[in-house]
Amino acid sequence: MLLLACHGEIPKFDVALFADTGWEPAAVYTNVGRLRSYAEKFDIPVRTVSAGNIRDDSLDPAHRFVSMPLHVRNPDGTKGMARRQCTNEYKISPLKKAARELLGYPHPRRVPRGTYIEQAIGISTDEFARAKDSGVRYIRNVFPLIDLGWDRARCVDYLTEHGFGQP
Repeated sequence: MLLLACHGEIPKFDVALFADTGWEPAAVYTNVGRLRSYAEKFDIPVRTVSAGNIRDDSLDPAHRFVSMPLHVRNPDGTKGMARRQCTNEYKISPLKKAARELLGYPHPRRVPRGTYIEQAIGISTDEFARAKDSGVRYIRNVFPLIDLGWDRARCVDYLTEHGFGQP
């Protein structure tokens, strides 16, 4: 989506935010670095927001519970998944916090009614069921990839066409 905004194919972003879990694959950090440099040419700053390191937190016995999706073996021998909240804790919450700061109303200041940020979310047509409201009145989610009718394959093709290869 950042490339689409750079090229004027969707509205230009005032800022792009990368929610860093602190334990992304090296290729993710490399790609974000390349995108950050590219976006600078179009006057779109890319900021990193973070709630900490998901790996360190998952190994910390003082942390409230295992946050990331971990495959486990249940007491009866069946396979299961540990409780997870990584998307909310390490992606959504830091993005909401950054939105408040960008608006000039960091927590606990109240965001006045009618003041909001439009947040573009990169959900494609093949995962449209994930497209949801932000849950707060100061963020209005928009879904440019869905509006364009793009699925994941089209997104990958677009990145490849512009020299960014597989994400």
